[in-house]
Amino acid sequence: MIRRRFALALALLLAVAGCGRSRPGGGTAAHDLSQALDRARAGGQIVMVDVYTDWCGWCKKLDRETYADERVRTALREFVPIKVDAEKGGRAVAEKYGVRGFPTILFVGADGRMIRKVQGYVDADEMLRILASMRKPA
Repeated sequence: MIRRRFALALALLLAVAGCGRSRPGGGTAAHDLSQALDRARAGGQIVMVDVYTDWCGWCKKLDRETYADERVRTALREFVPIKVDAEKGGRAVAEKYGVRGFPTILFVGADGRMIRKVQGYVDADEMLRILASMRKPA
């Protein structure tokens, strides 16, 4: 079950972020956020931070159902998405942005300021509405 969830999350990150490497045992969440902010600045994008914990059932459902939806995966290509485990390396990120429950999805500008916070599980249709509302006007 954990392997399947990890594989799904890794596939999502690789597909959405266009990144060719994984980070098992890799850097800290703060480091990942710093890198994501750099990418956001370079690409004129918004960072989407999925703050989760290993024990959170709704977080697993979000991975399994919402992020697995092809429409969501496509829409996320306009963002710099990262996942942050609030209990394993991501405590500082969770504290900085006032995360009090899981899952929490943060939309952060390239300057590091929070634009929007979405608390709790959202299905694919709601996630698509949220992502559409976060896009910059043409």
